[in-house]
Amino acid sequence: MRRRTIFLTLLILTVLAVSAVSLALPEIHIGIPGVPRLDRAESGPLGLKLGLDLQGGAHLVYQAETGSTLAVTFPDDVDTDSAAVQEALAEADYEATVSQVDGGLSFVIAGRYLAPEERETVRLALVNNIGEPTEFVNSDLAPPTADQMEGVLDIISRRVNLYGTEEPIVQQFGDDRIIVQLPGASGSVITVRFSDAADVEKLGSVVDSRGYGDTEVLSRGNNEYRVTTSNTLSIEQRGQLESVLAAEVGTIELYQVTGGIDDAKRLIGETAQLEFLRRQCAGPVVGLGCVPPFIDSDIGLTGDDLVDAYASTDSVTGEWVVNIQFDGRGADIFGQMTGDINVQTNPDSDEVIAVILDGEQLIAPVARAHIRDGRSQISGNFNRESARRLSVQLKSGRLPVPLELIQESEVDALLGAESLRRSLMAGFVGLGLVLLFIIAYYRAAGIVAAVALICYAVVTLAIFKLVPITLTLPHIGGFILSIGLAVDANILIFERIKEEIRLGRSLGSAMEVGFNRAWPAIRDGNVSTLITCVVLLWFGNRLGGGLVNGFALTLLVGVMVSMFTAVLVSRNLLQAMQAMGMGRMANLFTPEKVQPRASGQQPRSAQGGR
Repeated sequence: MRRRTIFLTLLILTVLAVSAVSLALPEIHIGIPGVPRLDRAESGPLGLKLGLDLQGGAHLVYQAETGSTLAVTFPDDVDTDSAAVQEALAEADYEATVSQVDGGLSFVIAGRYLAPEERETVRLALVNNIGEPTEFVNSDLAPPTADQMEGVLDIISRRVNLYGTEEPIVQQFGDDRIIVQLPGASGSVITVRFSDAADVEKLGSVVDSRGYGDTEVLSRGNNEYRVTTSNTLSIEQRGQLESVLAAEVGTIELYQVTGGIDDAKRLIGETAQLEFLRRQCAGPVVGLGCVPPFIDSDIGLTGDDLVDAYASTDSVTGEWVVNIQFDGRGADIFGQMTGDINVQTNPDSDEVIAVILDGEQLIAPVARAHIRDGRSQISGNFNRESARRLSVQLKSGRLPVPLELIQESEVDALLGAESLRRSLMAGFVGLGLVLLFIIAYYRAAGIVAAVALICYAVVTLAIFKLVPITLTLPHIGGFILSIGLAVDANILIFERIKEEIRLGRSLGSAMEVGFNRAWPAIRDGNVSTLITCVVLLWFGNRLGGGLVNGFALTLLVGVMVSMFTAVLVSRNLLQAMQAMGMGRMANLFTPEKVQPRASGQQPRSAQGGR
């Protein structure tokens, strides 16, 4: 038992130390070989990520463009005009815009998407009311499929992440809408690295003198600095600032500016660039790629040449693969490249095919055969989901669905700061009231619960920072609610201890029995809450419920941490108090008056036989 207590104490102290240090450091940069690099450098309190409603930014809503355009021409012997065409469309119950071309008998009809049977209904209405058209040509933008919308989400997510906003939120809403939230997009973030260390105050004053609004300078080490401005810098202002910094502060090695809602909209609307490059490796080919450095050569093969990409299982091995098919031009280029670099005829080949989307590598497979017909398979330990994801990314080599910006709003940073201030105040007031109540009622046990609750808050906030989790108002609501659940677990334990003391047990025995008897209720209550959180996350992910997701996620994390603090931290603290000689002062651990126990008296629950 003693060894177990020492081990748990060391575990608790380690968790608390890591959590406290992670919250105390404004920035975290950890690189361990073989482990993904950890970089956390956010502008929120304690280095936490803040969402749109807490720090301001941009809220954009895009809708997939759909519709049909009809080019209709009537013979010369027909007497008609736009009004007559509009009347015929009304009979077909089709609302559209009619434009007459050069005052002649040709018209352009633009409206909602027409299915084939609806298009025939419109044609017959024109025939019956005006006459048989000599030309009836349609151009359609059909409603997007689920795979197409997934491709749009993937492309936009890549772009806004490269754009540099802090934890952008990109999610689908309904069948044809995309919501993009860009926290912090109302200003600019300048990353600058000098050849020598710079004076932070001088750097801040130089930037502040340019009139870019409120500015903040943060040193990131290695002569690198992060400067944030409340106003968005234009292209011209960015160049001017770089020249001023180089002249007044020092030689610049790195200068990068991100931010601004206009930049975000420009990137979201651009056509994606899918490229197939011929890559020569400096070292041997390894798996699905090669060891850098390498040299990429443009062979003129792009997403325009790709006809289709889909996931399936290999008929021989049964493994998941991604099938790709090029058009005639693409098949010729792909065939020539695979003929040159495939390892079947050239075992010493040091070249692979690099597939690049928007400047980011998707995969770099080895050519294992000469592909002459433009049809090939990409294999490589895929499962069903990873193969499907890669096929969607390949098909989305261009933005597959045209998007229209239908709503744009900007949340002022001052409003966000006020929301954050009030949220923090509500959290501190709630936490303080809870601590006062449990200390006043449960006395020494209440102090234990208060310490456990503080440990809970530190560990939970550290998880929010390290994961990281973007905090919005729903997230904070879930966190505050989880504080109440954390206290509830301690109350169940203390009530059981109180009952055991009332039955005449010693404090040490009451603690042991109380914890054992409270655990089933704590377990069942928390597990049921966790199941509810999982259900909320499941529905939120499928219905675009960002508010629901935020609330459920922080509540889920809070409940799991509360089980750790209630069962381990509270128990170890109580055992430590008993070990320090407080076991004879049971009155300090229960609000009820404890009657002194006669010498040799057994607890009432243990008297008598069974």
